[in-house]
Amino acid sequence: MTQPSRPDAAPPTTDVAEVRELLDRADRQLLGATIAVTDQDWRSASALPGWTRGHVATHLSRHADAFARLASGARAGTDEVMYPGDRDAEIEQGADRSGLEIQTDLDTSVGRLEQEFEQLAEADGWQTPVQLRHGIRVAAEGLPLGRLFEVVVHHVDLDIGMTVDDIDPALAEHCLRWAAIRQGGRTDYPALRLTCSDGGSGAEVTVDVGATQSADPIVVSGPANRLLGWLTQRSGAEGLRGDVPTLPTFG
Repeated sequence: MTQPSRPDAAPPTTDVAEVRELLDRADRQLLGATIAVTDQDWRSASALPGWTRGHVATHLSRHADAFARLASGARAGTDEVMYPGDRDAEIEQGADRSGLEIQTDLDTSVGRLEQEFEQLAEADGWQTPVQLRHGIRVAAEGLPLGRLFEVVVHHVDLDIGMTVDDIDPALAEHCLRWAAIRQGGRTDYPALRLTCSDGGSGAEVTVDVGATQSADPIVVSGPANRLLGWLTQRSGAEGLRGDVPTLPTFG
């Protein structure tokens, strides 16, 4: 479903260096897990309807390139678009490659993105605004968080062993913050207040999603990874508390 353009998102309340460390671990976990995937397995169905594992991996590679493009533009002071070509066609074309080609592409695209992030950090360019898909604008400091979300959620989608329940709660809290940015400004989304207290700090963490200025948001609480799974429609409402609503498609 095509989403309307959305206003500038609030800056992520996370430390860029910390998020980059988490991203590096998530990347290594993903690349380590995909080494054992065979050609036949890559062509088999993923947990995403209509997509094989090859589609998911190719999307991750092209997303890395897209964020590298944005980071490069932020460093150079130029406005770049995430996908100047036909994103869906590129994913479709790449999905049927051999396992070696898919794995190599994933590995090299991850490396290119990390290089761009490092150069952007050296240029002190994290506050430069960049534009995501659907017209969302964020400071470039949000890019590592956005990439972390993609790697974690799509690792689950690959259906090669990792589940929502395997996501570290502290990591899930970070991903929830990006999910809130992703849904910001949507008029078809309920006002939600997600509360979780199972992260690394032990303190209760609250993330507002949807119409964040609402005086009466729907409060849903539970483990951070279960909240993330429910919000992104990777799992049901098991383990959650509150008047859990039915959500529109995650966009």
